[in-house]
Amino acid sequence: MNCSEYLTDFLIKHGVIDVFGYAGGYIVPFMDALYERKDEINTHVCYHEQGCALAADGYARTSGKIGVYFTTSGPGAVNGLAGLADAWFDGFPVMGICGNVPTNEMKGFSGIRQNGFQEMDIVSMTRNITKYSVTANTSKGFPDIVSRAYNIALLGRKGGVIIDFPLDIQQADIIGR
Repeated sequence: MNCSEYLTDFLIKHGVIDVFGYAGGYIVPFMDALYERKDEINTHVCYHEQGCALAADGYARTSGKIGVYFTTSGPGAVNGLAGLADAWFDGFPVMGICGNVPTNEMKGFSGIRQNGFQEMDIVSMTRNITKYSVTANTSKGFPDIVSRAYNIALLGRKGGVIIDFPLDIQQADIIGR
């Protein structure tokens, strides 16, 4: 099972039946995993990433469940910030899943603006409007990241969380599960 399949399975097992998203090159493996389980989880495609995040927030407000959205990297990830901020200020559980460039293309601490095409450090940008913001740098710890994000969104005063999901990690097999 790869990380995208794991995340889809996790969401289904935790009662998530609706996700909101916008297609982009760096989130395709996760979208493929959602499509493979389309009889168990509905993917609502929005016309803009901001709409996806706000739809997830609205879903959380009206259903009492966690709202989940996905975007691609770069400007796509940034467009979801309004929904995360809304969830943060009003205390509703929202999980954002943002695709990103493969880990070997990330700039790291090199001091350059970016290395990979539309690479975005969404974790730094969302730290002040989320309860948990993390980059999944390896498939080994991915199940723990997903579980932690989900639980933190729902624990205490609810709020948004974000998982930065690099392309190679989306496709990587989970070892030891």
